[in-house]
Amino acid sequence: MSTDMERIRMGLRSVHEAWASVIQAGLAAWMLYRQLGVVFVAPVGVVVVCFVGLGILIKFTGDSQRSWMSEVQKRVGLTATVIGSMKSLKISGLAGPVSEYVQQLRVNELAAGARYRRIMIIAAIFGFVPQLISPPLTFAFAQHTLNASTMFTSLSFLTLLTQPLSQLFQSIPEIVSGLACLGRIQAFLELKPRQDYREHLVDAQNCGIEKTLNHANPQPTDYFVIRDANFGWKADKFVLSKINTQIPASSLTMVIGPVGSGKSTFCKALLGEIPFSQGSVVTKTSPRHVGFCEQTAFLWSGTIRENIIGFTSFDRERYDQVIEATSLRFDLDTLSQGDQTNIGSDGVALSGGQKQRVSLARALYLPSDLLVLDDVFSGLDADTEGKIFRQVFGPDGLLRRRGSTVVLCTHSVRHLPTADYIIALENGSVAEQGTFVDLSTRAGYVQRLGVGLKQEGNDTTTDDEPGPFPEHKGHTGADKQLEHSIIVDSTESSTPIAPEVAAVRQVGDATVYKVYFKSMGWFVAACSLFFAALWGLFTNYPTIWLTYWSDATESVHPAHSNSYYAGIYALLQICAILALLLLGITLLIVSVKKAGANLHRQALHTLIRAPLSFFTNTDTGVITNLFSQDLNLIDTELPEATLNTLFCLFQSIGQAVVMLTSSAYLAISYPILGAVLYLVQKFYLRTSRQLRLLDLEAKSPLYTHFLDTLKGIATLRAFGFISDDIFKNASLVDSSQRAAYLLLMIQEWLNLVLNLVVMVIAAVLTTLAVRLHSNSAFAGASLYSLMTFGESLSGIVIFYTRLETSIGAIARLKIFNETVTPEDHDGPGKEDIVPDIKWPDRGLVTLRGVSARYKSTSVSESDSEIDSVVSGITTPPLALKNLTLTIHPGEKVAICGRTGSGKSSFLALLLKLLDPLPSSNNNNGPEPPILIDNIPLHRIHRATLRQRLIAVPQDPVLLPDGSSFRANLDPTNTATPAECQRVLEAVRLWEFVQERAEGLDAPVSVGSLSAGQRQLFSLGRAVLRAMIRLRSTTSFPREKSGPGSDNQDQGGILLLDEVSSSVDRETEQVMQEIIRAEFRHYTVIAVSHRLEMVMDFDRVVVMDRGEVVEVGNPVLLKGEAGSRFGELVAAAGA
Repeated sequence: MSTDMERIRMGLRSVHEAWASVIQAGLAAWMLYRQLGVVFVAPVGVVVVCFVGLGILIKFTGDSQRSWMSEVQKRVGLTATVIGSMKSLKISGLAGPVSEYVQQLRVNELAAGARYRRIMIIAAIFGFVPQLISPPLTFAFAQHTLNASTMFTSLSFLTLLTQPLSQLFQSIPEIVSGLACLGRIQAFLELKPRQDYREHLVDAQNCGIEKTLNHANPQPTDYFVIRDANFGWKADKFVLSKINTQIPASSLTMVIGPVGSGKSTFCKALLGEIPFSQGSVVTKTSPRHVGFCEQTAFLWSGTIRENIIGFTSFDRERYDQVIEATSLRFDLDTLSQGDQTNIGSDGVALSGGQKQRVSLARALYLPSDLLVLDDVFSGLDADTEGKIFRQVFGPDGLLRRRGSTVVLCTHSVRHLPTADYIIALENGSVAEQGTFVDLSTRAGYVQRLGVGLKQEGNDTTTDDEPGPFPEHKGHTGADKQLEHSIIVDSTESSTPIAPEVAAVRQVGDATVYKVYFKSMGWFVAACSLFFAALWGLFTNYPTIWLTYWSDATESVHPAHSNSYYAGIYALLQICAILALLLLGITLLIVSVKKAGANLHRQALHTLIRAPLSFFTNTDTGVITNLFSQDLNLIDTELPEATLNTLFCLFQSIGQAVVMLTSSAYLAISYPILGAVLYLVQKFYLRTSRQLRLLDLEAKSPLYTHFLDTLKGIATLRAFGFISDDIFKNASLVDSSQRAAYLLLMIQEWLNLVLNLVVMVIAAVLTTLAVRLHSNSAFAGASLYSLMTFGESLSGIVIFYTRLETSIGAIARLKIFNETVTPEDHDGPGKEDIVPDIKWPDRGLVTLRGVSARYKSTSVSESDSEIDSVVSGITTPPLALKNLTLTIHPGEKVAICGRTGSGKSSFLALLLKLLDPLPSSNNNNGPEPPILIDNIPLHRIHRATLRQRLIAVPQDPVLLPDGSSFRANLDPTNTATPAECQRVLEAVRLWEFVQERAEGLDAPVSVGSLSAGQRQLFSLGRAVLRAMIRLRSTTSFPREKSGPGSDNQDQGGILLLDEVSSSVDRETEQVMQEIIRAEFRHYTVIAVSHRLEMVMDFDRVVVMDRGEVVEVGNPVLLKGEAGSRFGELVAAAGA
């Protein structure tokens, strides 16, 4: 989308010059023949030899280009994953190892790019060989006819012959590279399109399927009928097999089953999204619009309202109905811009539960009688889940009133009694199906769940009764936003440009050159200038040497023979080729490798150390652009522009000196020429620099939209939004091309102005030469230099402008590095303690009166005023208030509470994702507010802390598609294959891995693992970290430190954040067993809204509005009248 299209644009821009160059070269060859006779064959022969060499070279261009683009794609893909998953990476302690992995990919990418650039350098040398070797070769063969007139006229014709061919030779690799990228795009476009295997009932009967349907006894009330169907993501492996079922119309069908049983695949099968299928899927009507919610909520960059209504027309009554049903009203009321708040790419500014509710609201808003919902409750607490289920799916719920057909895949089995029809999946097939009453009375999966038949409305808190925590009514402004979930104005695209930034956009920033030279190394930069100066000397001095040669040919007694002059002339031209070769190697190979790696390392370091608030306030498309488009500029346009600027600058200086040999009076015109050039470049440079920045900025929305479409293609197809989305993309493409078109226009204007300037100089030079009777040889040399002087001047301005605009990439990286404040607090007395490798060996956590708030850098003025009225200060509300708690070594503690109570903030505090307020605000005197194993938390080195505390995030992180199981399980590459196997066996995933031929080295993608399997995998990663930690801190042999070994008596701290939100009860019990077995000596702190999971914990901490409101044994609190925990358990039906 970005790199390939850019290479196509660069490559095909010179197609028309290619055929025009051949015509010009042909005419020049004919004129040379008339001047010198048969000797014209010599330069033509050199051209043919170089063309053959170039032809051989071209064979390697396509492969090296594809290899390079593949490495770019791999690195940018991983970077985009890192940006989108930064919170989970920081929680997991993987930010450091993953950044090293990304840096290594960058080094590999630069190495692959160097192979392509070597070919480009050799192609350029082939292009300059005819231009530099043809004159000495031609003059060597035509010595007897040479004089000043013949020599300089022939030299002009030789230039007319070789210069266009030189440009042609240099453009051929670019054309081939562009065609290779075009081939990549063509291969993508030729991929087999998606086949919708679903059939309309009438079409199926017309095709003769009615016998099968009659045999299957379809009911007129069935919306879907599936018979003898197999579904899979690979041709040789079906995830679901022998599926025979039906979905009743105007009813609620619930699909349940253990982790990895194929629930999400079943949802996609109903949408026609499975690439490999057998059997029949027949629908009652053609479902053009389906309300679909993916397991991982898909949201695009835009406002909350835009995400809910999509491309559907706005209906206020329906919209309000949906907002109320999904309990989003309170969330919108906390925002100054309400539903006009921009949520960023992938809903980066929302919490997990809010994303799912916005996604559900979009499905409910769509005018459709069919909804397919995949685990929409996984991120919600029991109270919110019960309320939304009642309002949407209950007897008086929104969908019941509409008479919609609903397919709901879920692990929330407590709602099964409400379902009209239940489909239970196990081991990739239908285990049982029917109504709840039927299934609960016969032995099977549903009966094993032990769900009792409850009266509807009694299983959850009713609307009229207050919940365990009163709904957000009557709260003051200071209490409104407890969790840092939505940031106002988080990614507003219309932010005005600051005056100082606008000034820099116009005139540039000279300090970026220092950054560029420093990144490549001062020695490399000095070598570049030296080789460019040699090029200017060796390309222009030979013209002066020709004047001496022509004088010698007219002399009666020449001092030296023609061979002497020809040999020196040839030597000077060969030196010019060597200078060009060294300049190319220095700037295109050495500097790109050094500068590219160093600048990427600095930007990546800044990214990894950035606080979480940066990622909620910044659109991911903007950050991704830094690591894709800007680094592409640094690798390609910037070194090429630097080389061409130096090339043209020193060549034009040499030409100006040569022209003075004809008449010293011409020097009078040089200051005037300089003034004209200065005025031209000042006007042109300011305009082109800003247009180039506008060009880059206009592409960001296009890339963001393309990435959003890629992520949510199944949702967009289900909703029937594809045609609208394509139209939106086309309008973004149009917008992105406006600045680029204007940039080309002003470049043509520049060429016209500079050609007119050269025309004036030519008239002045000719007049002076004739009037002052200059030496004919020097006059010839001056006129010859003037032929290419205009092109050199034009080159200086164009390439310097290109240098200025492409070095803007370094300016943006420099601003990024300078403006993003790192979360680390360096310096003595701050984060200066790196604990012993065994720390934390006990797992003692002490909090004394700790309060904390998130840094909101984008709260609007109105919000600040509200806060100041309520609390007297212009600061966001507290996320945690006056926490005092001691967690003893080896204790298992659960953190519970409703959404927004501060549970995740508690874990964020321990991992230093959220910093406590200063001691004076915490009312705890001189004592440190938080201690872990008696070391003050605020003194511990942040990266070390996250590596020593083992944490499992709610959203599991996987490396980009194509990386192996082993790399995902062990990003640091410190475990043996045997250890990886033992861990996968412990988390019940080894059989799944073994099914692949490559085993641990098999590529893994997000789609190949269900959400529950990803959570198990994430837990396995934690088990492996504990194993490696044990091995590194003890002297026990490695083979004895496997899962469950008796050697795991070392303490530590394990943090769990909703690790069982996407798994069934059976898998949840497996997780509990793993935690008990593998972390039995660890202090475990778990956030969970699955209260069944925490009943065997030592203590439970109940939180509300950032405060600890209850602490005690879960079993005792459950039976205690009036306890907060007891109310939570009752609401969850546990």
